Amino acid sequence: MPETESQVTASMESPTEYEHLQKKRKETAGTVELAEIVDVWVGESELVCRFQFDWATDPIQRRYDLNSDRDIAKVERLCEANGLQFEQASYLEGSLVELEYTGSQWLPRPEAAYTDGEGSAVETFRAEVRLLVRELAQSPAFLRRGIERVRALSTTQLIIGVILVKKVAIIALLAHLLL
Repeated sequence: MPETESQVTASMESPTEYEHLQKKRKETAGTVELAEIVDVWVGESELVCRFQFDWATDPIQRRYDLNSDRDIAKVERLCEANGLQFEQASYLEGSLVELEYTGSQWLPRPEAAYTDGEGSAVETFRAEVRLLVRELAQSPAFLRRGIERVRALSTTQLIIGVILVKKVAIIALLAHLLL
């Protein structure tokens, strides 16, 4: 039985079909959309944020493990992007955040450097260095003192130090191979 024009129009105006098609159009790798954080839940070992787009009815939910340094760094960047401290994460509710579609998920842009395979090489390198420093800062006292001294160095001193360490490493490697 052929459909009449009114039946075709009614089925095309269905909000679920419209939303589905709009969602599919937006879900292309690299798309950046503004979303509102509609809910933040802080538990003992987990923080959950729900992001809502104005063009979708279902929110995007992200879970962060509070026992993971990487997840804590993600939440810190999310808070910093909204002018808050990490301890104020529950006040993120109502904030606007840019989410980027990576091809498989919507990811808040401030945390891209801390997500495997996302973010630029420079951002990822900086993020890994921050995580390494955080891990070393929780180490014994002599390592903490060393980290404090490295942080106190100027950029020029740091560059010279890296060059010297590289040269010493090369000499040590050559000595090991020759002896």
